Amino acid sequence: MDLLLLFIGASLIGAVMVVWVITWTTNRAAGSAITRYFKASEHILETGQPPPQWLKGPARERLFRRKSKLAIDERQLIKLDELIRFFEHCSFYEDDFAREQHLAQLESVREAWRAGRAG
Repeated sequence: MDLLLLFIGASLIGAVMVVWVITWTTNRAAGSAITRYFKASEHILETGQPPPQWLKGPARERLFRRKSKLAIDERQLIKLDELIRFFEHCSFYEDDFAREQHLAQLESVREAWRAGRAG
């Protein structure tokens, strides 16, 4: 009976540790992603250019140089669209007016990038 209680206790401690590690890892990853989105947005709105991290493609692509300049521009527009979608649903704004202002600025950058790409 003592062995069974010891096994149950150890199993519970193990389960709690696994849940704690999963929660900690998820919170850390989410915080990192949120920080990345806000830093990218800040860089775009200050400079009008994509963040330096966006200019680098995946390692495989850089190694073999398979993508053209046009494809890289398209990837940056896709990342900007992803950024805009994030801020459309983000709950870190003081009010709806602040969200709309921020989104309007990002939309104007998107139009400028598309016009520059087409031109």
